[in-house]
Amino acid sequence: MNEIIKKQDQELRNIIYKVPALITLFVASQVAEGHLVPTEERTVKVYLSILSNQAYEELQDYFQEVKNTFDNDIGTLNEELPKDTKQRKEKIEQLLEPVKTFLSQLPSSLGVVFKDALLGFVSHARDVRQDTLASVILPFISDDLRKIENERLRRILN
Repeated sequence: MNEIIKKQDQELRNIIYKVPALITLFVASQVAEGHLVPTEERTVKVYLSILSNQAYEELQDYFQEVKNTFDNDIGTLNEELPKDTKQRKEKIEQLLEPVKTFLSQLPSSLGVVFKDALLGFVSHARDVRQDTLASVILPFISDDLRKIENERLRRILN
């Protein structure tokens, strides 16, 4: 995967490697206080460790790279992104916009497994905040998307 990413311009490469951190921060923004809690971060790191060793073989190099930079990326992004929840979510969406195009240009089989792996970050961060994020993962898997209230999250990687 890293070979495909290296062919992209520098700005896109930087964002692609920060997608797991951005998704994690977006999920954290779904609650009123909007900050990342240690258990949430720890859960996501466990998932990242699993992916870096057991993901689809062509993705392992990507997740190993992300694992090496995740702590720094999430800390930096958390400081740089707006503190206001609405503005933070909008900025994250804006940053992820070119990634959607990148995902759509991948060979279909690789694109599907890569997207599924990235969506796992939503699921793992959500597990810590089940009470307020019960429907976060649904926009990505539901056949009846019209019933999903959070249209913004549905668009993140679609």
